[in-house]
This record gives sequence, structure tokens and C-alpha cells, in this order.
Amino acid sequence: MPRPPLQLQLAYRLFGWRLGPAWRDWVLHDIAAPGWLFRQGGLALSVVLMLGSLASALVHGDAGKMLSLIVVLAGVGAFLRNSLKERSLRQQGIDADGNRLELAPWYDDDRARRRRNVLSAVGTTVLVLGGLLIVAVRSAP
Repeated sequence: MPRPPLQLQLAYRLFGWRLGPAWRDWVLHDIAAPGWLFRQGGLALSVVLMLGSLASALVHGDAGKMLSLIVVLAGVGAFLRNSLKERSLRQQGIDADGNRLELAPWYDDDRARRRRNVLSAVGTTVLVLGGLLIVAVRSAP
């Protein structure tokens, strides 16, 4: 089964980028195969840990508090892994059998899917960076 190009894999892992019908089989296998949470979460957790450390350093916050919070949130994510897996399938516009969801009209439309991806990536970036900065500022002495 062919893999998407590296830049698409990174966008998929970091922002939940919707890959569409061209990569349906790969996405379904990736989400359904054992170890999905580690493949999906490992890279994202690493990036959030680095950004959290940077945010703490910028405002002279308590990096220990920041990192503790991130680890706790990662633990909650592990606890909720089944619902996260279902959400990931819905976000990709497919069900557990790989069929297109009726509630995903953008699935076959490259332009609509690209627009949705860009808006989601911007929203995710703003929320994560904003949340990290708020926690960093609140942990500063």
C-alpha cells in the first residue's frame, strides 16, 4: 500500500489533515492498525512539548508545570483513545469500514477539502499556541 508523501503525512499527523479518496486505504489502515495512538500522538506530543518549553522560556515560566500539564493531557488522550480513533475516522470522512460518510460532502471535493484543511490547521495552531502561552504566563512567578 503506497504511503502519502512526507509533507502530507506530517500535515495528517500534526493537524489531522484530511487526505481524501486518493489515500483512503492508507488512512484506514493507519487508524485501524495497532499502535495508531503512538504513531499519531508521538510526533504531536513531541512538538507540543518543545513548543511548551519554548513558551515557558520566553515568559520565564515554570517549565515543570507546563510539561506536567502536557503529560497529564497526553495521559487523558491515551485513556480516551477509542473515541479519538472514531473521531479521526470521522475527521477523515470515512467510517470504520472505509466507506465515505454522508456527513462529509467535502470528501471527494479537493478544493473544499483543502479549504477545510487550511482553516483547521490555522485554528489548531492558534488554539495550541494560545493555550501554551496562557499556561506559560500563568506559571511565571
